[in-house]
Amino acid sequence: MASRSSSVKVSVVIPCYNSSAFLTETVQSVLAQTLRSFEVIFVDDGSQDETRTIVQSMMGAGSTCPMRLLCQQRSGVAAARNRGIAKAHGRYILPLDADDLIGPTMLEECACVLDAEPEVSVVYTDRQDFGDVDQVWTAGRYELDHLKYFNQIAYCSMFRKSMWEQVGGYRVNVTGFDDWDFWIASALLGFRASHVAKPLLKHRRHSASFMWRILDQYERLLAQIVLNNPEAYSNAEVEMATEFMRGGESPSFLKVSSFVFAERYFEGYIPKPVLKP
Repeated sequence: MASRSSSVKVSVVIPCYNSSAFLTETVQSVLAQTLRSFEVIFVDDGSQDETRTIVQSMMGAGSTCPMRLLCQQRSGVAAARNRGIAKAHGRYILPLDADDLIGPTMLEECACVLDAEPEVSVVYTDRQDFGDVDQVWTAGRYELDHLKYFNQIAYCSMFRKSMWEQVGGYRVNVTGFDDWDFWIASALLGFRASHVAKPLLKHRRHSASFMWRILDQYERLLAQIVLNNPEAYSNAEVEMATEFMRGGESPSFLKVSSFVFAERYFEGYIPKPVLKP
C-alpha cells in the first residue's frame, strides 16, 4: 500500500447516501480518466440501500485504481467530504457527488494547471447539465466580490489538500451550500483559482436532487454563510443577517440573491416554474 499511495496525485472523494441508482456510472466515469495516478475514496454517510454493497463489489473487482471505503453515521455531505479528504493520499482533491460524472480528461487537465502554476490552488471547469435539463453552465469568476453574493463555480473543482487544511475544511452548518461557503473562506485567505473553460463536470439534474429540497432554505443558508465569513461582508450586512437568523425580516440582498439563483437554477426547465422576487 505504501508504494501505491506514494504514486497518488489526485484523490477523488465521493460521499454516498442511498446512492445505488447512479453510483456505478459515476465510478465508471472516474475509472475512464486519462490521468492514472489517482485514488477513489468513498464515504458512506449512513446509507440504507445497497450503496455499501455496490462499493464493496467494485473494490473487489480487481481495479488497478486504489479504492477505499469509509463508513459513518448520517452526518451530511460536508462532514463526509471532510472525512474523506482527511484520509486522502493525493496532494490534489476532487470532490464528486455520487450521481454526477466527469469527462475523461478532467483529472489530467486540472492537475496539469496545479502542477504548472504553484500560485493557483483551485481549478474549476464549466458544467454540462443532463437528465431533466440539457444545457451548459458557464462558470463565473473566482473573486470575493462576486462569490460572496452568488456561487460562481461548481462544487466539483480540484484544489490542493493544503488549501483545505488551511481553510479548516468544509463547514457543516450550511448543508447544501457548504462548497459555496468553502470558496468564500478560501478567497478570504487569498487563495487563487484558474478556470478551464470546458464542461468537464457532467451534472445530473433529476427530481431526487438534494438541491430541490433546500431551495426554500436559500436565504437562511446565505445568512449563515455571511455569519461564517463576516470579513467578506459589510457591518450592515452582518447585522441584517444576524437579525434575520433571530427571526427578523429577510434583507433585500438575501432576497435578490435567492431570486437570481432560482432563475438560473430553473433555466432550461419546460415549463419554467413561476418565481416571485
